[in-house]
Amino acid sequence: MTFINETISEVDKEKFYSFNFKNPVTLDPVKARKWTIDRESNAFLIGLGGQGSEFSEIPMFYAFVWKNDVIMMETFSRGTGNAQSGVELWWKITRIEIPEKLKSDKEVIVEQIKKAFDEYGSFHRRDHVKGVYFDVIAEPVFVRKVK
Repeated sequence: MTFINETISEVDKEKFYSFNFKNPVTLDPVKARKWTIDRESNAFLIGLGGQGSEFSEIPMFYAFVWKNDVIMMETFSRGTGNAQSGVELWWKITRIEIPEKLKSDKEVIVEQIKKAFDEYGSFHRRDHVKGVYFDVIAEPVFVRKVK
């Protein structure tokens, strides 16, 4: 199976809220709206808040949940084009925090993250995206406990 963008159903909201996601900038709880999910792999990507445009100082923060473990990321992105002709997107993932217990799964996790961002496209829309590229993918940092 692959990642898909979808509105979080009422049934899935309980799972989503069990992670207690907070916007790292405002500390407000993140509301369950949309996610990029691969149910077969038990993985999903969710935006937590921030800015993250190419020249901003504050990154856009994302959580990638893989087999119920939370991986935190800081990202910046840029794009060219428009909805009519199509857009191309470039990502810089400048920080990846992976729980230490997943160290042996690093390569698989990074590949899954890339697949999730590819499907995520432009704010959960992939229909007008011609390409997704990665300028930078930081070497993961392994932490005892992800915030």
